[in-house]
Amino acid sequence: MSTITVAAPAGPAAAPKPWAALGPLTARSLRSCLRTPALLLSPLLTSAFFMIIYEGQLSSVTAASTPGGRYIDVVLPLCLLTTAFTGGATAGQLLVSDIGSRYHARIWLTPVSRWALVTAPVLAGAVVLTAQAAALTGLGLLLGLNPVAGAFALLALIGATVLLGTGFLLLAAAVGLHTGNSSAVGSVTLVFFPLSFFTATFVPRDQLGGWMAHAADINPLTPPLEAMRSLLTAPWNEQNLMPGALIALAILVVGAAAAHLALTRRTRTGV
Repeated sequence: MSTITVAAPAGPAAAPKPWAALGPLTARSLRSCLRTPALLLSPLLTSAFFMIIYEGQLSSVTAASTPGGRYIDVVLPLCLLTTAFTGGATAGQLLVSDIGSRYHARIWLTPVSRWALVTAPVLAGAVVLTAQAAALTGLGLLLGLNPVAGAFALLALIGATVLLGTGFLLLAAAVGLHTGNSSAVGSVTLVFFPLSFFTATFVPRDQLGGWMAHAADINPLTPPLEAMRSLLTAPWNEQNLMPGALIALAILVVGAAAAHLALTRRTRTGV
Protein backbone atom coordinates (compact mmCIF):
# COMPACT_ATOMS: atom_id res chain seq x y z
CA MET A 1 0.00 0.00 0.00
CA SER A 2 1.54 3.31 -1.08
CA THR A 3 1.97 6.18 1.31
CA ILE A 4 1.04 9.67 0.26
CA THR A 5 3.22 12.38 1.71
CA VAL A 6 1.63 15.76 2.07
CA ALA A 7 4.05 18.67 2.00
CA ALA A 8 3.74 21.13 4.81
CA PRO A 9 2.37 24.48 3.71
CA ALA A 10 5.10 26.97 3.03
CA GLY A 11 5.35 29.90 5.39
CA PRO A 12 4.65 33.41 4.29
CA ALA A 13 7.24 34.88 1.96
CA ALA A 14 9.69 37.19 3.63
CA ALA A 15 8.77 40.81 3.11
CA PRO A 16 11.29 42.63 0.93
CA LYS A 17 13.54 44.97 2.86
CA PRO A 18 12.74 48.59 2.07
CA TRP A 19 16.44 49.39 1.52
CA ALA A 20 17.01 46.41 -0.78
CA ALA A 21 16.26 48.61 -3.79
CA LEU A 22 19.02 51.11 -2.98
CA GLY A 23 21.59 49.35 -5.17
CA PRO A 24 19.37 49.10 -8.28
CA LEU A 25 18.13 52.67 -7.79
CA THR A 26 21.69 53.97 -7.52
CA ALA A 27 22.70 52.04 -10.64
CA ARG A 28 19.71 53.54 -12.45
CA SER A 29 20.76 57.04 -11.37
CA LEU A 30 24.28 56.40 -12.66
CA ARG A 31 22.88 55.27 -16.00
CA SER A 32 20.83 58.47 -16.12
CA CYS A 33 24.03 60.46 -15.56
CA LEU A 34 25.72 58.63 -18.42
CA ARG A 35 22.76 59.46 -20.66
CA THR A 36 23.04 63.12 -19.68
CA PRO A 37 26.58 64.24 -20.59
CA ALA A 38 25.98 67.74 -19.20
CA LEU A 39 25.80 66.34 -15.67
CA LEU A 40 29.15 64.62 -16.16
CA LEU A 41 31.14 66.98 -18.33
CA SER A 42 29.93 70.50 -17.63
CA PRO A 43 31.41 70.90 -14.10
CA LEU A 44 34.55 68.99 -15.09
CA LEU A 45 35.30 70.90 -18.29
CA THR A 46 34.50 74.27 -16.71
CA SER A 47 36.85 73.66 -13.78
CA ALA A 48 39.56 72.23 -16.04
CA PHE A 49 39.33 75.25 -18.35
CA PHE A 50 39.71 77.76 -15.51
CA MET A 51 42.50 75.75 -13.89
CA ILE A 52 44.54 75.82 -17.10
CA ILE A 53 43.85 79.54 -17.63
CA TYR A 54 44.64 80.52 -14.03
CA GLU A 55 47.80 78.41 -13.96
CA GLY A 56 48.97 79.74 -17.32
CA GLN A 57 48.29 83.44 -16.69
CA LEU A 58 48.82 83.90 -12.94
CA SER A 59 51.54 81.42 -12.01
CA SER A 60 54.40 83.68 -13.13
CA VAL A 61 52.95 86.61 -11.17
CA THR A 62 51.97 84.94 -7.91
CA ALA A 63 54.22 81.89 -7.67
CA ALA A 64 56.74 83.75 -5.51
CA SER A 65 54.10 84.29 -2.82
CA THR A 66 52.78 80.74 -2.82
CA PRO A 67 54.12 77.89 -0.66
CA GLY A 68 56.75 75.95 -2.58
CA GLY A 69 56.51 78.39 -5.48
CA ARG A 70 53.89 76.28 -7.30
CA TYR A 71 50.70 78.11 -8.17
CA ILE A 72 48.92 74.86 -9.00
CA ASP A 73 48.84 74.20 -5.23
CA VAL A 74 46.63 77.28 -4.92
CA VAL A 75 44.40 76.93 -7.95
CA LEU A 76 43.64 73.17 -7.88
CA PRO A 77 41.80 73.28 -4.51
CA LEU A 78 39.81 76.27 -5.78
CA CYS A 79 38.74 74.34 -8.89
CA LEU A 80 37.87 71.29 -6.79
CA LEU A 81 35.79 73.48 -4.49
CA THR A 82 33.81 74.94 -7.39
CA THR A 83 33.36 71.45 -8.83
CA ALA A 84 31.94 70.31 -5.50
CA PHE A 85 29.06 72.77 -5.56
CA THR A 86 28.47 72.94 -9.31
CA GLY A 87 28.50 69.13 -9.54
CA GLY A 88 26.30 69.05 -6.45
CA ALA A 89 23.31 69.91 -8.62
CA THR A 90 23.41 66.36 -10.03
CA ALA A 91 21.17 64.81 -7.36
CA GLY A 92 18.60 67.56 -7.62
CA GLN A 93 18.42 67.36 -11.40
CA LEU A 94 17.98 63.57 -11.28
CA LEU A 95 15.15 63.92 -8.76
CA VAL A 96 13.45 66.63 -10.83
CA SER A 97 13.64 64.37 -13.89
CA ASP A 98 12.10 61.44 -12.00
CA ILE A 99 9.36 63.64 -10.53
CA GLY A 100 8.53 65.08 -13.95
CA SER A 101 8.34 61.64 -15.57
CA ARG A 102 6.11 60.35 -12.73
CA TYR A 103 8.69 57.67 -11.94
CA HIS A 104 8.60 58.74 -8.31
CA ALA A 105 4.83 58.45 -8.26
CA ARG A 106 5.03 54.82 -9.36
CA ILE A 107 7.84 53.89 -6.98
CA TRP A 108 6.00 55.65 -4.14
CA LEU A 109 3.36 52.90 -4.30
CA THR A 110 5.91 50.17 -3.57
CA PRO A 111 7.53 49.19 -0.24
CA VAL A 112 10.75 50.94 -1.27
CA SER A 113 12.09 53.21 1.47
CA ARG A 114 11.39 56.87 0.83
CA TRP A 115 14.95 57.68 1.86
CA ALA A 116 16.27 55.25 -0.75
CA LEU A 117 14.67 57.43 -3.43
CA VAL A 118 16.74 60.37 -2.18
CA THR A 119 19.90 58.48 -1.26
CA ALA A 120 20.27 56.81 -4.66
CA PRO A 121 20.78 60.02 -6.70
CA VAL A 122 23.01 61.42 -3.95
CA LEU A 123 25.21 58.30 -4.07
CA ALA A 124 25.29 58.49 -7.86
CA GLY A 125 26.28 62.15 -7.63
CA ALA A 126 29.05 61.27 -5.17
CA VAL A 127 30.41 58.65 -7.59
CA VAL A 128 30.37 61.19 -10.43
CA LEU A 129 32.02 63.81 -8.21
CA THR A 130 34.76 61.32 -7.25
CA ALA A 131 35.54 60.73 -10.91
CA GLN A 132 35.55 64.47 -11.63
CA ALA A 133 37.84 65.22 -8.67
CA ALA A 134 40.22 62.43 -9.70
CA ALA A 135 40.34 63.74 -13.28
CA LEU A 136 41.09 67.30 -12.13
CA THR A 137 43.77 66.03 -9.76
CA GLY A 138 45.33 64.11 -12.64
CA LEU A 139 45.34 67.30 -14.69
CA GLY A 140 46.99 69.05 -11.77
CA LEU A 141 49.77 66.47 -11.81
CA LEU A 142 50.35 67.21 -15.48
CA LEU A 143 50.62 70.91 -14.58
CA GLY A 144 53.32 70.28 -11.97
CA LEU A 145 51.43 69.31 -8.82
CA ASN A 146 53.75 67.70 -6.26
CA PRO A 147 52.18 67.53 -2.76
CA VAL A 148 54.55 67.81 0.19
CA ALA A 149 52.71 65.05 2.07
CA GLY A 150 52.94 62.58 -0.80
CA ALA A 151 50.39 60.54 -2.73
CA PHE A 152 48.10 60.01 0.27
CA ALA A 153 47.51 63.77 0.32
CA LEU A 154 45.98 63.47 -3.17
CA LEU A 155 43.58 60.78 -1.94
CA ALA A 156 42.71 62.96 1.04
CA LEU A 157 42.13 65.90 -1.32
CA ILE A 158 39.71 63.87 -3.45
CA GLY A 159 37.98 62.61 -0.29
CA ALA A 160 37.62 66.16 1.02
CA THR A 161 36.06 67.22 -2.28
CA VAL A 162 33.54 64.38 -2.13
CA LEU A 163 32.71 65.07 1.53
CA LEU A 164 32.05 68.71 0.80
CA GLY A 165 30.20 67.90 -2.41
CA THR A 166 27.90 65.42 -0.67
CA GLY A 167 26.54 68.25 1.45
CA PHE A 168 25.78 70.23 -1.71
CA LEU A 169 24.22 67.13 -3.28
CA LEU A 170 21.84 66.84 -0.33
CA LEU A 171 20.98 70.54 -0.51
CA ALA A 172 20.24 70.24 -4.23
CA ALA A 173 18.17 67.10 -3.58
CA ALA A 174 16.15 69.00 -0.98
CA VAL A 175 15.45 71.83 -3.43
CA GLY A 176 14.55 69.33 -6.16
CA LEU A 177 12.12 67.49 -3.87
CA HIS A 178 10.57 70.71 -2.63
CA THR A 179 10.10 72.44 -5.97
CA GLY A 180 10.35 69.81 -8.69
CA ASN A 181 11.97 72.55 -10.76
CA SER A 182 15.38 72.31 -12.44
CA SER A 183 15.90 76.08 -12.40
CA ALA A 184 15.43 76.13 -8.64
CA VAL A 185 18.02 73.36 -8.31
CA GLY A 186 20.46 75.47 -10.29
CA SER A 187 20.01 78.26 -7.76
CA VAL A 188 21.99 76.20 -5.23
CA THR A 189 25.05 76.72 -7.39
CA LEU A 190 24.26 80.41 -7.85
CA VAL A 191 24.21 80.90 -4.08
CA PHE A 192 27.67 79.44 -3.49
CA PHE A 193 29.47 80.47 -6.68
CA PRO A 194 29.80 84.17 -5.73
CA LEU A 195 31.10 83.17 -2.29
CA SER A 196 34.05 81.47 -3.96
CA PHE A 197 35.30 84.91 -5.07
CA PHE A 198 35.02 86.51 -1.62
CA THR A 199 37.74 84.34 -0.15
CA ALA A 200 41.41 83.64 -0.83
CA THR A 201 40.57 82.83 -4.42
CA PHE A 202 43.80 83.49 -6.27
CA VAL A 203 46.34 83.90 -3.47
CA PRO A 204 46.95 82.31 -0.05
CA ARG A 205 44.86 83.71 2.80
CA ASP A 206 47.77 85.55 4.43
CA GLN A 207 48.28 87.59 1.25
CA LEU A 208 44.88 89.28 1.48
CA GLY A 209 44.38 92.71 2.99
CA GLY A 210 41.72 95.34 3.60
CA TRP A 211 38.05 94.51 3.33
CA MET A 212 38.73 91.37 1.32
CA ALA A 213 40.60 89.87 4.27
CA HIS A 214 37.58 90.52 6.50
CA ALA A 215 35.26 89.02 3.87
CA ALA A 216 37.42 85.90 3.71
CA ASP A 217 37.37 85.61 7.51
CA ILE A 218 33.57 85.32 7.61
CA ASN A 219 33.18 83.33 4.38
CA PRO A 220 32.18 79.71 5.20
CA LEU A 221 34.09 78.47 2.14
CA THR A 222 37.43 79.79 3.40
CA PRO A 223 38.19 77.03 5.96
CA PRO A 224 37.53 74.14 3.51
CA LEU A 225 39.58 75.89 0.82
CA GLU A 226 42.48 76.51 3.19
CA ALA A 227 42.33 72.92 4.45
CA MET A 228 42.49 71.55 0.90
CA ARG A 229 45.46 73.79 0.12
CA SER A 230 47.14 72.67 3.33
CA LEU A 231 46.94 69.06 2.13
CA LEU A 232 49.18 70.02 -0.78
CA THR A 233 51.58 72.50 0.78
CA ALA A 234 52.32 71.22 4.32
CA PRO A 235 53.49 67.95 5.89
CA TRP A 236 50.89 65.99 7.87
CA ASN A 237 52.09 67.24 11.28
CA GLU A 238 51.70 70.89 10.26
CA GLN A 239 48.26 70.72 8.72
CA ASN A 240 45.23 72.27 10.40
CA LEU A 241 42.31 70.46 8.79
CA MET A 242 39.80 70.69 11.63
CA PRO A 243 38.10 74.03 10.72
CA GLY A 244 37.57 72.92 7.13
CA ALA A 245 36.32 69.48 8.20
CA LEU A 246 33.83 71.05 10.62
CA ILE A 247 32.42 73.33 7.91
CA ALA A 248 32.10 70.39 5.50
CA LEU A 249 30.32 68.33 8.16
CA ALA A 250 28.04 71.27 8.98
CA ILE A 251 27.02 71.58 5.32
CA LEU A 252 26.44 67.82 5.25
CA VAL A 253 24.19 67.96 8.33
CA VAL A 254 22.26 70.97 7.03
CA GLY A 255 21.81 69.26 3.67
CA ALA A 256 20.57 66.04 5.30
CA ALA A 257 18.13 67.99 7.49
CA ALA A 258 16.84 69.97 4.49
CA ALA A 259 16.41 66.76 2.47
CA HIS A 260 14.54 65.16 5.39
CA LEU A 261 12.15 68.11 5.66
CA ALA A 262 11.55 68.17 1.91
CA LEU A 263 10.95 64.42 1.82
CA THR A 264 8.54 64.61 4.77
CA ARG A 265 6.59 67.39 3.07
CA ARG A 266 6.37 65.52 -0.22
CA THR A 267 5.28 62.34 1.60
CA ARG A 268 2.45 64.21 3.32
CA THR A 269 1.26 66.20 0.33
CA GLY A 270 1.70 63.43 -2.27
CA VAL A 271 3.94 63.13 -5.28
